[in-house]
Amino acid sequence: MSKEMLQIAIICGSQRKRSQSAKVARFVQMLLSQKGDAQSALIDLGEAPLRLWTDDPSEQELLKRTWHPISETLKNSEALIMITPEWNGMVPPALKNFFLYCTEHEIADKAALIVGVSSGRGGSVPATELRVSSYKDTHLCYIPEQVIVSHVTEVLNSSPGGEPESEGDAYIRYRLRYGLDILIEYGKALAQVRLSNVRNFGQFPYGM
Repeated sequence: MSKEMLQIAIICGSQRKRSQSAKVARFVQMLLSQKGDAQSALIDLGEAPLRLWTDDPSEQELLKRTWHPISETLKNSEALIMITPEWNGMVPPALKNFFLYCTEHEIADKAALIVGVSSGRGGSVPATELRVSSYKDTHLCYIPEQVIVSHVTEVLNSSPGGEPESEGDAYIRYRLRYGLDILIEYGKALAQVRLSNVRNFGQFPYGM
């Protein structure tokens, strides 16, 4: 692949404004800005919430207008970062709703890194849920690596160039950098799949 910058979309799946997940998203965006081979766009579902998806014909025009700029950002991206908090042991409704909008194969055959977020010791269950339920019809390709940011209020509170506040803070910063490096390489590799034209969405738009 050429040395062009890889375009990465960061999806903050919390529906809270000024959430801890958004803090993680901004930290990840700063990490990407330090790299010479990646650029990012942040889609924060707390600051710019999507209306609840519906197939009601009277709602379609409004839904399309709301979704169009996000869809274009996703189409222009070559990899994604899915940041999900754990709410009652689940992925939040805003993030599940996001996937219902992805009907134009905007994220098909694109690499994605999952970043789970928890105020306690959790964060891994939503990552598992995403791997089970969100890839089939979107054709999104989650990479094997994932990052779980537990005790989120205690970490990532200074910029990437700042001094870590604890051993745990230093470790999660390292794992984020490691995960991003792997994501970028997967993002470059999967470009060849999209260019191959092996996909036939006309005949097989959905997974089995």
